[in-house]
Amino acid sequence: RELWLSQREEFPRARKGTERQPLRLERTKGSEILFGVAPCSLALSRARRDLFRLFLKQSSSRRPVMSEFVLQAAARGVPVLHVQRRELDELCRGHVHQGVCLEATPLRFKGLEDAERSGLGAEASGDRQVIWLVLEQIQDPMNLGALLRSAYFLGVDRVVTSRRNSCPLTPTVSKASAGAMEVFDVYSTDDLQSFLKAKTAEGWEVVGTVSKPEDVEDVPVISCLEFRWDKPLIVVIGSEGEGLSLETQLLCHRMLAIPPGRALHPGIDSLNVSVATGILLHSICSQKRRHGD
Repeated sequence: RELWLSQREEFPRARKGTERQPLRLERTKGSEILFGVAPCSLALSRARRDLFRLFLKQSSSRRPVMSEFVLQAAARGVPVLHVQRRELDELCRGHVHQGVCLEATPLRFKGLEDAERSGLGAEASGDRQVIWLVLEQIQDPMNLGALLRSAYFLGVDRVVTSRRNSCPLTPTVSKASAGAMEVFDVYSTDDLQSFLKAKTAEGWEVVGTVSKPEDVEDVPVISCLEFRWDKPLIVVIGSEGEGLSLETQLLCHRMLAIPPGRALHPGIDSLNVSVATGILLHSICSQKRRHGD
C-alpha cells in the first residue's frame, strides 16, 4: 500500500515533467521581432535589415504563403524554425502574428543630410509636382503605421518626422503600415522649424492642417477642396492630442481643413489623425493624377 501511494503521489509530477515546455529563445543582441505576413515578407525581400531567424507556425507549414516564406528565407540564407503558436505569441508579446515572426535588426530614421547627399532634396527641380509629408510628434505606433501606409499608397515622395517626442520605427509600426515601412524610407530632423524655413526659402509651399479653423490665428484657413497644388509642397501633420505647435503653425502659408458632412456634436468633432491625413493627401494627390507629370 505504501508503495502504491508513493507511486500515485509521484505520478502527477512525472506527467507534469513530460509536458512540452515553451521554447526559450535567446534573442540576438540588438535584434527585434517583426510579426505578420506583410512586414516579414517585405523585410525578407529587401536588403534593409540584417536578418537572423524566421519563425513559422508548425501547423501552417502546408499553406502556400508559408512555403513561399521558406523559399525567401533560403534565398537570403536565413534559418527557419517551425514552432508552436504559443511560442510565436511569446516572441511578439501577444500581437497578431499570422503564423510568422522574423528576428532582425531595427530600422532607423534616416537623417535629412542623407537625402541631400543622394540628391533627393533636388526633387523639386523642373515642373514635376513633389509632395512631402512632415509629421510633428506623432506618438502612437498604430497611427504612424497608418500614416506611412497612406503616404506610400497615395504617392507621397518623402516622409519626414520630428525626432523629439515621436514614435520610433517599431515592429508595431511596420505591421500597422502593412509592411510599407519596409520599403519606404522615413527621414527625421532635430529642428523641424529650421527645416521648414529652409524649404520655404527654396520655393516650397508649406501647408498645415487643422480640425477647428476657429482655433487658428494669423494663418489663412481654407477647405482642402479649394486647395490647388501648383508648386513643391510640404503637408505638416500635428500630434494626436495637441495638433501643430504654434511655432510650426506660424511657418505655414495656409492651413487646410476637412469640411464635415453634418452638424457635429461636441466631443466627436474631429477625425483620427491618420484618417484625416489620408483624406487630405487624396484630395491633393488626385490633382497629380488628373494633370500628370
